[in-house]
Amino acid sequence: MRIFALLLGLLASTAMYGQDNRGLLSGNVMDERNKPVDNASVELISLQDSMIRFSSLSTADGSFGFRNFPFDVYQLRISYVGFQPLLIDSIHVRAERADFNLPDLILRAKSSENLQMVVVYAEKPLIESKDGNLTFNAAESPLSAGSNASDLLASVPLVTKDGDGKISVRGKEPMIMIDDKPVQLSMQQLQDLLESMPGSAIEKIEVMTNPPPQYANEQGGVINIVTRKGRVGKSGRVSISGGSRGEASMNGSYSYRKQGLALNINAGAGYNRFVGSGYSIRNNIYADSANFFNTKNSNANQSVRPNFRASMDYDISKQQSLNAVVQFNSSDFNNNSQTEYKNLNRFDEIYRLSERNIRSEGETYNASFSLSYLMRTKRAGEQLRVIADANRSVNTSNRNFYQQFFNPDHTPNGLDSTQQQVNKGRNTGYNIRVNYDRPIIAQKTFLSLGTFYTNTNNLVIVDASYLKKQDGTSAPLDALSNHFRFHQSVVNFRAGLRQNLGPLFNITAGVSAEQTAILFQLYKAQREARNSYWTWLPFANISKRWDNQLSLTGSWRRSIRRPGINELNPTIDFSDPYNIRFGNEKLRASTADNFDIVFGKSSRAYFFNLGLGYNIVQDIYSRVRTLLPDGKTQISWENINGRKEYELSTWGGVTVARKWRTNLSASYTFNEYSLFDRTVNRYRNGGSFTSNISSTFTPRDILNFTTGFTVNRFANPQGFARWNWSMNTGVQKKFFEKRLTVTLNMIDPFTQQRSRTFTYGPNFNLESYNTTTTRNFRLSLGYNLNKPQKNPLMDVKRK
Repeated sequence: MRIFALLLGLLASTAMYGQDNRGLLSGNVMDERNKPVDNASVELISLQDSMIRFSSLSTADGSFGFRNFPFDVYQLRISYVGFQPLLIDSIHVRAERADFNLPDLILRAKSSENLQMVVVYAEKPLIESKDGNLTFNAAESPLSAGSNASDLLASVPLVTKDGDGKISVRGKEPMIMIDDKPVQLSMQQLQDLLESMPGSAIEKIEVMTNPPPQYANEQGGVINIVTRKGRVGKSGRVSISGGSRGEASMNGSYSYRKQGLALNINAGAGYNRFVGSGYSIRNNIYADSANFFNTKNSNANQSVRPNFRASMDYDISKQQSLNAVVQFNSSDFNNNSQTEYKNLNRFDEIYRLSERNIRSEGETYNASFSLSYLMRTKRAGEQLRVIADANRSVNTSNRNFYQQFFNPDHTPNGLDSTQQQVNKGRNTGYNIRVNYDRPIIAQKTFLSLGTFYTNTNNLVIVDASYLKKQDGTSAPLDALSNHFRFHQSVVNFRAGLRQNLGPLFNITAGVSAEQTAILFQLYKAQREARNSYWTWLPFANISKRWDNQLSLTGSWRRSIRRPGINELNPTIDFSDPYNIRFGNEKLRASTADNFDIVFGKSSRAYFFNLGLGYNIVQDIYSRVRTLLPDGKTQISWENINGRKEYELSTWGGVTVARKWRTNLSASYTFNEYSLFDRTVNRYRNGGSFTSNISSTFTPRDILNFTTGFTVNRFANPQGFARWNWSMNTGVQKKFFEKRLTVTLNMIDPFTQQRSRTFTYGPNFNLESYNTTTTRNFRLSLGYNLNKPQKNPLMDVKRK
């Protein structure tokens, strides 16, 4: 702790010394085919006094730069024979932002002697908002160093993760995309992928509550994770991190860009260790008696997660481009847990006592490949995009169970049980998606057509056995073994129109027709289960903006949520013999009609959004706990009658001072169940609340501080989870002309992650409590391996 405190003091103290009143600006000049422009004329001109100007020429790789020039507000003028001049306006160079590394600056072919392109430069805040959509610029946040994509998502406004790791936006499940391509993975595969993707490889995270037509039927909108693409030439970065919780990671990246070709490679590995404990108190209520069943548990989980990702972008021509991505990640885990089971009568006397130890070892391998093709025509707005991808996942786990029984005074009674369960899973999936967009009437009416086909195949083999005490051999445990295949295919056809009624007013409407086909091949039971159905999914939205940055959006969409292999898998999980868990192969898909209205207001100093939602959900599938006559509980998934959801959400941000910005989001959803479910199943209406607040302080461009808080409360048909909160604070300092980055993250420094859940059934009440040692002080070091430019930055001498 002393070392981290000293480092924090060192990072903070550097903000007070060595401040210079000189600036640095660099960039790259490219043509429309992403080819570097050599010897372009570059001028830096003061807006206060046009006589103060500095000149330079771009190099063979298109790069240019100035340094040691005085603080001021500048224009940047770039010109070259045969191209339109480009003017970047209002670059404010000052003490807290003295270093500007501009993105690629594109020169376009000259079409008129007097034509000049003028761009007003706007600095990126940590969070941007437009038309109800959010952009979290992860590259601007110190929280990205040493974190993974899953950690970063939890710090984005409107985005939450529940105890099972499921991601939601305003209480609804979104589609996850990486670089504009949908991720077609199961929930567990997606968790493995996000937890293995380093935060330093992410440029930004876009949260689209009002997505484009091709994703208009996604009930939770779209989350698009955009990776870093690198600059012209060769560049690389290495990073390492370690935390007091017992974690470590290392990662390296390499990028190459030249004349329409961009190659990016990321590889690394991470180690994680979590220790936790908990308890549960269950009151079983019978017609003529009542008793208690209490548990107390502890666990230690550790894993090693290597990862690799390579992407290539290639411009075939000015109108055509290709993108290919290869990705691999795996997890090698070793978990241990111990649980004490205690049965008590109504007089609080123990009449049954046992302990169960579980050791789990296994590995998971995920590999995927995707290829996309984009063709634009000379007609503005017309394009064809084709995306094809395939993925393969292999997982194996070996779990050993040892249970010992005791007398009420905790002395062994000589009874014990040893069991083993070997799980093997194979998952293969592929997907093809085609989208076509074009204007059809005077750049005011736009047509959008699309189709996709998705196919997934799962093979699950579960072999269970027990140790025979007589001869020390293993015997099959048929009741807890299983062998089945699960196939699912989805084909979708979509058509939509967007009509511009004015420069800031448009209406979009369309419909998707979707067929889902499911096949279960249950080899153990020697039977098959099939299902096939069509679903019509209409959508419409109307969007209006005003010149004073006011906006109003109304939308209606019908969405579908299909159960996955986790909900459908009939295999019995007997890691806890008193709480039996399994899926339900007969689950039906759930559909919902979602109505949303979003009001927004933005300015240079703040943005504010208010959303109202009303959802009619049918055939909800939910996890249900039932008390069996022998005192055990059965936990499975069932379709319930339906519910209505009333949602209120808000998200916004404010610039408190030039160096200090704060963002906030909060969402409340009230669930109202049908009279049948409230009467027969004893479900109760209830609300879920999620919130996120983050603040960024940047005293200098090489030093910044970020703090984020999340506060959540989740409801379910049988109860609720009490309030829980988390915190992540980061401070980042850059050294050696920004080549070395040092980041300190403090995660949950004041309290560990805790969760207390209450469940109420027709004949039992249950309180569950769990805590995990999430408190962590993480130190991350990152170093840019970029070679110095062939021509060094131009020094501007003091006058």
